[in-house]
Amino acid sequence: MPNVRFHPSRKSIEIASGKTLYEAAREAGLPVASSCDAEFTCGKCNMEILEGAENVSPQDEAERHLLQRQGRPVTDRVSCRTKVFGDCKVTTSYW
Repeated sequence: MPNVRFHPSRKSIEIASGKTLYEAAREAGLPVASSCDAEFTCGKCNMEILEGAENVSPQDEAERHLLQRQGRPVTDRVSCRTKVFGDCKVTTSYW
């Protein structure tokens, strides 16, 4: 099972492969910004992947477009859209 580490909170959680970063953070008890309830419309749940980018689903054009539209770095990932398949470490500006 993949292990997701959250910086700087030092929390981590093992999750089933294929769960999203959003689900992992919520299960770890961390707040996740969202006004769309993880429906992939607001882009507020963006996270930066610090380690293990190769262990998450690839970013597609729709995700890049949403990040650009919301003025967020296109290197970030929309957590409700990003699936985890291996260990990674993430952060976001509001933790």
